[in-house]
Amino acid sequence: MKRLAGILAVLGSLFCIASAMAWCQSLSVCDYESPESFVSGLSIQGSFSWFDGPYADDRSKAFAASLVADYGSLRSSEASAKQLDARTDIRGKMDGWSIQARADGSLLGYFDESLFVVGAFGLDAVYGSGLEVDLTVGGGSGRFRDVTPLAQSILIQNGLLDQGELLAPLANETLQDLAAILGAIGPSEADRIILLAQRLEETDLILGEELGVRGLLEMERVLEESDASRLCGHDVQTRIGLAATILPELKLSSTGILEGRLASVPDPVSQVEVTGTAQVRLAHLDQMRLEGTVAYSRSLPEGWRARGEYHVELDRLWTSSEDTTVFQEASAGLTTLVFGSVGLSLVGQAEYRTGDEEITFSLSLYVEADLF
Repeated sequence: MKRLAGILAVLGSLFCIASAMAWCQSLSVCDYESPESFVSGLSIQGSFSWFDGPYADDRSKAFAASLVADYGSLRSSEASAKQLDARTDIRGKMDGWSIQARADGSLLGYFDESLFVVGAFGLDAVYGSGLEVDLTVGGGSGRFRDVTPLAQSILIQNGLLDQGELLAPLANETLQDLAAILGAIGPSEADRIILLAQRLEETDLILGEELGVRGLLEMERVLEESDASRLCGHDVQTRIGLAATILPELKLSSTGILEGRLASVPDPVSQVEVTGTAQVRLAHLDQMRLEGTVAYSRSLPEGWRARGEYHVELDRLWTSSEDTTVFQEASAGLTTLVFGSVGLSLVGQAEYRTGDEEITFSLSLYVEADLF
């Protein structure tokens, strides 16, 4: 009888532990909501590449170099949101240099939690061959949120559990409190760590009366190694406006744009992004450009990051009144920090465009610096 009671007690304890862990793990990173979000970043990449293709006789095998600058920012509040993305791509090959620049920006005003009006601009330029600018207005539904603070809170919890500084997983409410501290605008990193330690000590789950030096260093490590912002949300918007092709010849046209975007964070170290855009000239509905991108990135142990991306583009009489082209690109890469914010990336890429005799493969080595 005592043996049976002991077995039942053990099973009951295991059930309670499993239930508590499931309850704690039920919190999704995307459950975090902040009254205001601000994310921005500027990075510069330099690369050295080897190309193979797209001709069957391999006459275009070449070495190449490039310099790429990327800027992105998102500021979101209850009433409005602003987003700006810009990219400049300078590439040099054996037969010369090429410069491409693309920028997109939008300003959203919200009626309620999700409905908004939007004004947007776009710029697409290729040095010496093309320049197009568009201005559009419209409306849509959806919202994006910066959920980086909750992702960091969960990583801090996991790190302290691994060290033995934390006796049990934190309650969802506590994780949200930690995220509120990390998401607050104003405090320095040192102040945030002090506030985090005080909140953790209030839970009575810390080994000892106070969080030790190892625990403080673990929190500092998590905050320093957070390689990228985590975004959650979605939106769908439709806009109409004017597109101006300035080069190679001046041409004005009315345009309609339908755009959908999705961002998800499956776990604190992963990010999924999906975008789809359709542009149509309203006076000539057979002229259109369709684009779609799916990207997945993940932080790996020891400071490594992995990223995979697939992009497809259909240009039907949009760039040229005579041609319809399909462009596909798939890439995968690994990045590691060399020192500070400077990283080294190895990226493999495959491209195919209508008219190519074969797929173009490239292997690039990037030196990347995150300026902020």
